[in-house]
Order: sequence, then structure tokens, then C-alpha cells
Amino acid sequence: MIVAQEESRTASRHSALAEVLRQEIEAGTWAVGEKFPTEADLQSRFGVGRYTIRKALKILTEQGLIARRPKTGSVVLSDTPVTQFVHTLRDLREVTNFGRVTRFSVQQQGIVTVDADSAPDPADAGRYFRVAGPRYLFGASEPLCWSEILVPEDFQELREQMRAGHSPVYELALERYGLKLDYIAQTVAAIALSPAMARLLKAEGETAALLVTRRFVETGGRAFELTRHLYPSGRYVLATVYRER
Repeated sequence: MIVAQEESRTASRHSALAEVLRQEIEAGTWAVGEKFPTEADLQSRFGVGRYTIRKALKILTEQGLIARRPKTGSVVLSDTPVTQFVHTLRDLREVTNFGRVTRFSVQQQGIVTVDADSAPDPADAGRYFRVAGPRYLFGASEPLCWSEILVPEDFQELREQMRAGHSPVYELALERYGLKLDYIAQTVAAIALSPAMARLLKAEGETAALLVTRRFVETGGRAFELTRHLYPSGRYVLATVYRER
């Protein structure tokens, strides 16, 4: 059973399991090209459900460590995670899963004022508590992106956990203030990457980036969290699934 990882407030069970397996792959427990344990084997070893196993394997797949092949099982592709993040969107949970599979290193914090002209929506203008810093895939030394998280100034009870890099913040807000998530609005824009940000993200020579902005809106119509994630060119892939209704 996973014990220490499950006790962490900053990682879900499947994220903790993925981290254990990642460390074992890097240590050579399974060589590149070797068959990876089956879902049944992992369930028996860790004492968790099939859903947890599959979510953990999905993380390893997105990190480029394993390839999952129907009927033949999973194979180890690499002993080093790739720096590209593939974000597959099928439902709300997968939008917010980003906070569970990455590590947030907070370097900036404080109160900021967002005016109507710079806000994602004019209704979001106001004062916010903001934390910002680089974000990493588990086990990676190179930053994946620069992240900023803003919550309304009056959400004071969340600040300590935000300073510690707790993700996802929206879950804390829902629980602490009894809110109900209505929807998440997302925009993705191609922008120029400044030389200073390129140096900070170890992306010297890159001049383009993707800016992913999200608004978390509760049923009363208020945006209770704003996020911005800046990815240097080549580090983010957005995969969306559309189904016929």
C-alpha cells in the first residue's frame, strides 16, 4: 500500500502511485523496451482500485515513460520523462487534473489589482491574492511552464496553502467557502516569449509561447479563481475529444 504519498495533501492517490512507478522506471526496475506490469499486477501490489491504476498509467504515458498497447500490455519507452505536457480534455476533471500531475514552485506572492481592460472578463476586475512561479512535471528538472493563480482578496483562508504550492486551488475554494463550480472558461493564445521569461524557463532561443488562461466560475456568476500558464514553444499539447450528442 502507498502510505507516505497518500498522506500528502498536495497529491492524489493516482499521482502518488505514478510518482512511485516513475522513480522505479528511472532506477532501472524495468529496462527500456521491457514489458511493464499489468493493471492486475499493480492492483495486487498496491492494493488500490482499477481506476487509480489506470489514472497513474495515464500519467506515465503522458510523461513519455510507457506506451500502452491494446491486448499486448504496456512497454517501457524511456527512463526519463519528456518535458512536453499532453493535456487531454474530455471533461471538467481532466481540465483540473493539471494541478495534480505537476509540482508548483511558488516564487512570487502578494495582492494585485486586475483592471477591466486586462481581466479575462470585465466582470473579473478587482483585487486578488496572487501566487506565481515555475511549474514542473514530477521528476523533471526543467520547468514546464510559468504559472499564476489568483483568488479574490477576501479568500484569506487559502493563502497559506497557496504559498505552499497546493494544487488544485479551486478544490480548496469550493470546500472552504461552500461554492459550487458552474463552469471553466479557457482560452489558448500564441504569444511572443520575452527573453527574461525564456531564461527563467530555461528556454533560451525560443521566441514563441502558448498562454493558457482559465476562469473558474461558481453558480452565482463570480470568478473565484483565475489562472495563467505560459508554455515555451514545444512544451504543451492540447488534445480535445468531441463527442456526438
